[in-house]
Amino acid sequence: MVVALTGAGAVVLLAGAVRGFRAVVKSRRRHLFGRPVHRVPTDRRVVALTLDDGPYPEHCQEILDILRSRRVPATFFLVGRDAAAHPELTAAIRAAGHELANHSWSHRRMLFMRGATIAGEIQRTDDVLARAGQPGPPLFRPPNCAKLFGLPYHLHRAGRPMITWDVEPETEPGPTGDAEVIVERALSSARPGSILLLHPMDQVNTATRAALPGIVDGLLARGFTLVTVSELLRERVQAPSGRA
Repeated sequence: MVVALTGAGAVVLLAGAVRGFRAVVKSRRRHLFGRPVHRVPTDRRVVALTLDDGPYPEHCQEILDILRSRRVPATFFLVGRDAAAHPELTAAIRAAGHELANHSWSHRRMLFMRGATIAGEIQRTDDVLARAGQPGPPLFRPPNCAKLFGLPYHLHRAGRPMITWDVEPETEPGPTGDAEVIVERALSSARPGSILLLHPMDQVNTATRAALPGIVDGLLARGFTLVTVSELLRERVQAPSGRA
């Protein structure tokens, strides 16, 4: 039997379909080929600090100084065109002992891109990071965590993980411009194997930059060791059923 939906029923069905589509597109835990890495199951108190976007000259050195003074590494997911525009900053991040990772060339949402365009976005950025001294292939994170078919398929075929996150203190449970709130959220949410997402490089994110020292100091005071994402991946243990 075929049931035709009209009026309110059709609207409800369409709204549900849209929500389902957005859930797949933005999911940090699932996609259609393989599984993204949003955290790493481990019994050790290790976490990875990841910093997205840039590099931009206005605040790059400030961020490096914060990390250097505390002797902790981070993984910088850089946008290829900005890394190419500022090769001295890209090299400085790597020379300071941090991990360079791929955040696409243009920072466009990679939803309906052709396969050749996806490959080009990733490869051009890989090349820039390699010139700065990052061994490859670098880790990859999609802009805005947006993906559907093409990107997960490309990464799966290449044997490259998609790196997402499980702690997003700038925006969860809602956006905030309060540095103290960002610190509190990061410290209350972090657990062994967590991947923390921050955007301190952007000019407008003054609260995130102000929060960065408190986040690092708080994690260290709670007995966490900060590592790069690649180091965190080596901590992986077999998770018991139901653990994530």
